[in-house]
Amino acid sequence: RADRRYLPLFMSLTTLLGIGPFLALLDDSTYDHASLVPCSYAFAGGCLASMPSVNVRPCIINVNPPEMRGAVLTAANLIINAARGAGPSFLTAIFMGIWGVNRATGFNIMIIIFWTIASIQLALLAKTLPVDQEKMETELKEYAMSSMDVGYGSISIDNDTRDGTESYRDDITFDGDRSLFSIENQASAFDAGAARRSLQFMGDSIREINDDLDLGFCNPTCGQGNRVDQSVYKRHFPE
Repeated sequence: RADRRYLPLFMSLTTLLGIGPFLALLDDSTYDHASLVPCSYAFAGGCLASMPSVNVRPCIINVNPPEMRGAVLTAANLIINAARGAGPSFLTAIFMGIWGVNRATGFNIMIIIFWTIASIQLALLAKTLPVDQEKMETELKEYAMSSMDVGYGSISIDNDTRDGTESYRDDITFDGDRSLFSIENQASAFDAGAARRSLQFMGDSIREINDDLDLGFCNPTCGQGNRVDQSVYKRHFPE
């Protein structure tokens, strides 16, 4: 298995190398229209710049427990979307508004400064990621071993004959629709009942949206073209 430090170092290197093609795309004066040269710059820069973004999510997943991964990835997506809006605002408000530079110069400064900072941070991740990932894997192994040790069954193998025989305890009970490996906390395990309730909630939400569309946010007396069923109106706007 490859050294876990290679992934953050790879992301750091591709981030640093991605600065060059984008600066060339902005500053190269040998072209004035779409041609092979600018397309090559754009292709190289896009390939290099996309490497960290597609690899940072596996890093986040590998260092967080299963019940927290969704929340952590959501927070990461919120930060990414916020940065997409803050970047252009920072360019126009700070560089162009206060310092009075043009857009090309502002892009040059932002790419060099912020991508270099990101590259340094990713390089520092090479020290912490292997430790955090090893700790997370150890916790998951301990949880898996404790989950298996619940009396559902065991496999005994004869080393001489290599014949596997399976034995089960007589006191195996299944709690309704719960899975064999489900646990009480619905936040950290798959649960059939919780899944049904989630699907029911989604169905109710879709039906409510459909009723709102049928209702048209209009009372029954606002015109012949917008009349709706009285029962639907009373359900949404009780007197």
